[in-house]
Amino acid sequence: MGKKSDRETRYLDRPRTETPAPLRATGPLDEELPWVIEFRVVGTASTIQVQVQEAMTIGRSDPQRGVYPDVDLGPHGAQHRGVSRQHAVIIARENRIAVKDLGSVNGTRLNGRVMVPDQEYRLRHGDELEVGELKLQVRFAVVPTLSGTRGETLNHAAIPVIGKGQHVLVVEDDEDVGKVFSIALEHAGFHVSVANSVVSALGFVSHQLPDAIVLDLLLPDMSGLDLLRYVRKEFKRHIPMIVVSGATGGFQANQAKDIGADVFLGKPISVEDLVRAVASFLVDPADITAAQ
Repeated sequence: MGKKSDRETRYLDRPRTETPAPLRATGPLDEELPWVIEFRVVGTASTIQVQVQEAMTIGRSDPQRGVYPDVDLGPHGAQHRGVSRQHAVIIARENRIAVKDLGSVNGTRLNGRVMVPDQEYRLRHGDELEVGELKLQVRFAVVPTLSGTRGETLNHAAIPVIGKGQHVLVVEDDEDVGKVFSIALEHAGFHVSVANSVVSALGFVSHQLPDAIVLDLLLPDMSGLDLLRYVRKEFKRHIPMIVVSGATGGFQANQAKDIGADVFLGKPISVEDLVRAVASFLVDPADITAAQ
């Protein structure tokens, strides 16, 4: 895990709202954060994981024809449930995940809606994808690396050191996501604390106000909106609140912004976007330029 900053937290009288200079490119999602997409086969205990990459095909394998999809539904009765060999494709582009039907015989549905072949649809955490007659629940997750050291796949050299020890509180119940968020922000020069629930986060906030909060909405004890509402009501100083959540529907985003979220970002998120969002409030743009 990255080395903790030994610098004291520097509190700001007000958040910076200037747009920072572009950060150095940090590469595709899968190179910086070990994101995977989990497909839970509805009606079974089976889960299929595929690492996020630019294009991931969904279908059923056929060795005689040389067809080996990234998400092979063959072992789950795909042939008898109307799944084509190359049924659909998932595309990662510009930090967004989309799904496209490849003109399959029995079609693809997203949350019950029939997809038009060759048209891209945004894929979100919690969606249900129906491939032929096979239903899959979609979840974005971060998993431990093959070496067994969580989060250590981050390319530290690609993360510019732009912070000066400002304190960032990450509120995230997924241990692996919290770990990699913490490592990324620490290597960018911030001091990071991680809380896995609203109650735990309240303990941090009551003891010492952070300079910024990175917040998930789906937490085990309460909604992250409760923490957001509390901070906005109880403290006169504006604390930047950056929501990073799999709940990416328009209603959730609008609700968070109405309560006082400064930024709403959907999962999966790249290191570049995470660091940029925090830096936009805590770092002078000139310091970002100097770090390039």
